[in-house]
Amino acid sequence: MRLHAIGFGSLNLDEFWEVDQGFLRMYGLEPGDEYVKDVEWFAAVYPVLQRQGSLKAIDPGGSAANMIAALRKMGFETGFYGATGREDVETIRLDELGQPEDLNVKKVDLPAGRCLALIDRRDAARDRALVILPNANDLAGSQEFDLAYFQQARWIHLTSFVSRQPLEAQISLLGRLSGKTHVSLDPGAVYSALGLEVLSPLLAQTDVLFTTEEELQTLIGPSSLEEGVTVLMQMGVGTVVVKMGARGLRGFEIERSFHQAAVLPVEVKDRTGAGDVAAAGFIAGRIHSLSTEESLELAALAASRSIEGYGRSCYPDAAFLHGFLAKLKQSKAQLMNL
Repeated sequence: MRLHAIGFGSLNLDEFWEVDQGFLRMYGLEPGDEYVKDVEWFAAVYPVLQRQGSLKAIDPGGSAANMIAALRKMGFETGFYGATGREDVETIRLDELGQPEDLNVKKVDLPAGRCLALIDRRDAARDRALVILPNANDLAGSQEFDLAYFQQARWIHLTSFVSRQPLEAQISLLGRLSGKTHVSLDPGAVYSALGLEVLSPLLAQTDVLFTTEEELQTLIGPSSLEEGVTVLMQMGVGTVVVKMGARGLRGFEIERSFHQAAVLPVEVKDRTGAGDVAAAGFIAGRIHSLSTEESLELAALAASRSIEGYGRSCYPDAAFLHGFLAKLKQSKAQLMNL
C-alpha cells in the first residue's frame, strides 16, 4: 500500500484565545467541553471576544487533520478526504496533510470550519473550551466516492462531523473496504452523543478506538470503564485507547489492559489537539509493529511534545520518532543480553 494513513474528518481554522473566566461563565462555556454553535451565535459573541480576549495564534485544525498532520511530520506518507472553503485553501495549509496527488479535498463556496479554543488566562493547566462552527465541513463526503483512493492506505482515521451526510459517507466507506485497510476512530463528543445504535456500523469495523472516559459514558451509558470497553469489543472494536489527560492513557485489548502515565512537558502552552497527536503516536507505533504498551508510550511522549506550543507548532517530527525507535531497540537489546 502506497500511503500509511488517510484522514476523513473536519478541516478547521483554529483560533486560540486567552479570556477571563467571567467571559466563559457569561456564555455558559466550561473548559474541557466542546460546543457546536451556529452563525448567529458567532455573530453575537465574536465582537465581544475581540474586545475582551487576547488572540494568541491561528492555525489549521480539526481532529483528523491534526492526527494526519502529526503523522506526516513524523515522516509518514499521508492523505486526507474532506471539504473546505475555496477562499481558505491557502490558510488551511493542505500541504501539511499530504502531497497534492494524495489529497481528496472538495473546495466549496462556504467558508472553512472554525474552532475557537478559549483558554482561561489564569488556568495553569491551560485547559480550553472549544466552540465549533462547521461551515464547509457539512459538505464532506458529497464528492464522488473513489474506493480505490482509500484502499491505497494501510490505515484510515475517522473523526466526527456535525452533519449526518459525512457520517453516512463514512458508514458507506467502511461497508465497502477490504480487510487489508485498518480503521481507527475517534468519535469525540459529537459522535458519542449519537449513541451505540447510530455508531454501530463504524464500531463493527474499528481496529482502534480513541475515546475519553466522559465520551465513553455518553456513548455507553452509566457503567465502569471496563464494562464500557467490554461492550465496545463485543461490537467488534479491536483495541480501545482511553485518553485521560494528566492521568495518562489506558489501552485495552481482550483480557489485557495497560496504563501509560502522562509525560511531563517542558512547558504547557496549549492542550488543543494533544489527544489527536496521541492518536498519531499510537498509530505510528502500530505501523512500526510495536506492541500496545510500546505504542501507548510513544503516544504519551508525542502528546507531551505537542502541548509545548500553540496549534501544530510543536508537533513531534521524524527525528523524535527515530529517536524513540532507536531507544526502544537499544532497550530490547540490553534485555536480550541479561
